[in-house]
Amino acid sequence: MIYNNILFFKPGAIGDLLHTLPSLKALRQAFPAARITLVVSPGLEQLVNGSSIADRVEVFDKQRMKDRFRDFIAYGGRLRREQYDLFIDMQPSLRSRLLCWLSGSRTCLVYKKQKMVKAEGRRLHAVDNFMQTLAPLGIAQPVDRIELPVQQGAARSAETFLRSQPNIRNRPLIALNCGVGAARPSRNWFPDRFSHLADRLIRELDLAVVFVGGGEDNELVGEVLAGMREKAVSAAGKLDLAETAALLARCRCLVSSDTGPLHLATAVGTPVIGLFGSTDPARTGPVGPNCTVLQKKLPCVPCEQKTCPLSTSACMTSISVDDIIASIKEKFLCS
Repeated sequence: MIYNNILFFKPGAIGDLLHTLPSLKALRQAFPAARITLVVSPGLEQLVNGSSIADRVEVFDKQRMKDRFRDFIAYGGRLRREQYDLFIDMQPSLRSRLLCWLSGSRTCLVYKKQKMVKAEGRRLHAVDNFMQTLAPLGIAQPVDRIELPVQQGAARSAETFLRSQPNIRNRPLIALNCGVGAARPSRNWFPDRFSHLADRLIRELDLAVVFVGGGEDNELVGEVLAGMREKAVSAAGKLDLAETAALLARCRCLVSSDTGPLHLATAVGTPVIGLFGSTDPARTGPVGPNCTVLQKKLPCVPCEQKTCPLSTSACMTSISVDDIIASIKEKFLCS
C-alpha cells in the first residue's frame, strides 16, 4: 500500500526522539514521495527544523493540551482536515489514541515497548524497538547509528561561543554532562567526582573542558565548577539544543550518564563514555561507533528504578574517576 500523507507522532524526551530517527529515515526511504509531518515536544523542534528528516515539524504541548481540552479537540479536527492516511504513534497514550481516531487516518501503527524479555530472549535496544513499529509496512532495518545533521547556523553560534572562552585556547575539547534531571536520581554520578575528573583532564591530559546542559543545570554545574582548581567552561543554559548539538560535534568525546545529551552526542557523530548503573545499556546505551559504556557488574545492576532501592547508589559510586581517565586515554587519545 502507498501512503502519501504521514504523521509521525513523537512528543517525548530528547533521547526518545533521537531513538526514533532511524525509523523516520527508514520511513522516508520507503515512501520517498510522501509528505511526512513530525510531531515533537516544545523545544525539540530546534533539532530538526530545516533538515530533510521531515517535510514539516510541529510542536505538541502535552501539558497545554491536557489543561485546555478545547485546544486538544481543535488540534484533532485540524488533523482530520489534513487527511493523513498513515498515523504512526511512537508516544502511545490515551490522548494519542484519541488523536488517531480524530484524525480519520485509515491506518494507525502504535509503538509497543518491550517490557519483559523471555528466557533466552534478546533485549531490544530502543532504536530497534521503535523500528519494529514499522514492520507492518515491510520496513525492517538494522540500526547501527543515529544520524542528526548539524545545522549551519547553530554551528556558527557554537563556534562564536567557543572563541569567546579564554580557557579553550587550541586544546582538544572534551564535554562533560553532569545533569540527569530530578526524575531519575539513580542515574546521577557525583558533583565532586565531576570536579576531580575535570581537573585531571585539564592538568594531566591538557584538554579543554566544557560542561553542557540546560538552564536547569546551572546550579549543579556551578557546584562542580566551584569544586575545581583548574578553569573550565560552562555552556549550560547558554546554548539552545541545536547549538549544543553543534558544540558536541566539535568535541573529542562526551562523558555523561544515561540521559539526553549522551544520545545527542552520538547522533552528531561524537564518541561518548556512558556512565551506566540502574539502566540497561542493552536498552538505552549509546548507538554508534567509538562509544564506551562503563557499568560495574553488581548483583543489583540494572534495577531500572528511578531511585536506588538500597539507598547506596553503589552502581554509580563504583565508577571511579580513574576508570574514566583510563577509558579516555585508551579510546580517544591513542589514535
